[in-house]
Amino acid sequence: MKKLVAGDKPTGQVVATVDGEEITSLELRAELGGFGSRDPAVMKAAQQQALQRIILRRMLAQEARKEKLDKGADYTLQVDRYRETLLAQLYQRKLASKIAPPTKQQAQDYVSANPTRFAERKVLVVDQVIAAPNKITPDRLRPLKTLGEVKTLLDEEGVPYQQNAAVFDTLTADPRLLTGILALPDGEIFVIPQGGRLLFNQITGSRSVPLTGDVAVSYAQNVLRQQRAGETVGKQIEGMRKAAESKITYNPAFKPAPPKAPSKAASPSAPTASAQPAAPAPAVGGAPDAK
Repeated sequence: MKKLVAGDKPTGQVVATVDGEEITSLELRAELGGFGSRDPAVMKAAQQQALQRIILRRMLAQEARKEKLDKGADYTLQVDRYRETLLAQLYQRKLASKIAPPTKQQAQDYVSANPTRFAERKVLVVDQVIAAPNKITPDRLRPLKTLGEVKTLLDEEGVPYQQNAAVFDTLTADPRLLTGILALPDGEIFVIPQGGRLLFNQITGSRSVPLTGDVAVSYAQNVLRQQRAGETVGKQIEGMRKAAESKITYNPAFKPAPPKAPSKAASPSAPTASAQPAAPAPAVGGAPDAK
């Protein structure tokens, strides 16, 4: 990290200094994380916000070094962990970059095969009750059909909960969860686990927002690209892991158990939307009102 002589002013690629330490335009672009705007005022404001974050971080880091916090074992451990994580991410990104992108025809086929996400796309308005009912067993939750019944049970058991409103977009929903939701009778609740809590959801309205044409195809290409990258890179990494097994030596106390033989039982069906946890939650919008 370059340090300017006292009195020198930042020029060229140097956008600011903190106690003589340079902050470069490259660092600023990295902090922006690819953000861009055609509006000069918006772009200027974003740059200023990013620059102030870097300045504050640089100041705190300088103070930490003065306190010799960079000499401790915890610092070294965290730096090594971050370095390995970053290198692993960069390598996975490199592997993904070598995968052939999906064709336009493949994307069009994907759009046609998923009408609920594109031509029949809907945005659902959802009322929610959010709780962590640790002492309420699943068999007592399963018969519940409305949010009113949920709140009655939670009140009876003295379980605190929050009420919220959310927007659920069929374009971005988990396909397994979406199948169950669309099969529900009108007004019936569905339950999703999220962060140790249960989200009881009831659809109260919907709006048709079809996604068609080139925009739909472009979106589908991105989805397919991500899917293909995840599957292909995952298989490559699994192969690397198996090939490296002979190079790994365990402390006997930490040696993993041998893998179990694969079960011959039929694979579970896609989760249905019922009063049981099913799949990842949709994005939650708005601030919850605590009860």
